[in-house]
Amino acid sequence: MKAVASLAILAASACTAFQANTQPSAAISRREIFDGVASAAVAAALVARPSSSIANDLILPPVNGIYSDPKHKNGYRVVRAVDKSNAVITLQDEIGGPVITVPGKIKTTKREGTTIALDLSKKGGPKNVVATLAGSSRLSFPDGNSWTKIPGVDGIYADPNHPSGYRVVREGQGGKVYITLQDEPKGKIVELVGYKRVGGGYISIDFSPKGGPKNLAAVAKVGKLVFPDGNAWTKM
Repeated sequence: MKAVASLAILAASACTAFQANTQPSAAISRREIFDGVASAAVAAALVARPSSSIANDLILPPVNGIYSDPKHKNGYRVVRAVDKSNAVITLQDEIGGPVITVPGKIKTTKREGTTIALDLSKKGGPKNVVATLAGSSRLSFPDGNSWTKIPGVDGIYADPNHPSGYRVVREGQGGKVYITLQDEPKGKIVELVGYKRVGGGYISIDFSPKGGPKNLAAVAKVGKLVFPDGNAWTKM
C-alpha cells in the first residue's frame, strides 16, 4: 500500500516527498496480522500497481481487499486485481508459516458473475480452484468455504501522488491502525503505525519511519483516507 497529510497543512504538503528510511522495518508478528496488521511480508509479495490512472481502477472487478478465512483463523488473504483479467493473492495460514503468493485469473460473465481461478500449486493444492465473488465482500469456494472481506478502514489503497505504489491499511486492537506502503515498485517498504480517533473521525499516523512527522491526521471517509493538503488515498 503513498503520500499523506498532517494536522498542519504545510507539514502535510511536505510529507508527500518523504523518503523511506534505509533501515528495514521490524517484522510484525503473525498474530498482529490477524488482528489487523499488514506486514512487510504481505506488502513485499504484492505486485506493483500498474501505471494506469486511478480512473481505470474504478472499472476493475471489485475483488480487492483483505479477507479472513474461517479455516485459517490466524491467517490472512490479500487479493489484488492487477488488471481486468489477472489478480495476485497473498496468503499465510498460520503464525510463522510461509507467506505464499499465487496468481489468479479473473473472469466475468452474465451467467456466473465474477470468478477467480486460483493456482494453488505453490501451496500444494490444485492449479485451478475457482472462487466466485458473492456480492462484493465474499469469495465462495466449491468446498463451501468462503473468504470474507474485512470491512471498515481495512483495505488496499491507491495514492495519486505515487501511482506505481500501494498502501495496505489494517485496523488492529485498541484503535491501532497499521499501514504498509511502498512508493515505487523497487522502493523501500515502510511500516507505519497510527491510532484511530473515534471522536474526531480521523486517524493519527506516525510517519517518522518515512522521515516525516509523528502526528499526521487522515480523515476516514467511505472508501477514502483524506488529508488536509487535499490528497486522498482511495480504496481499490
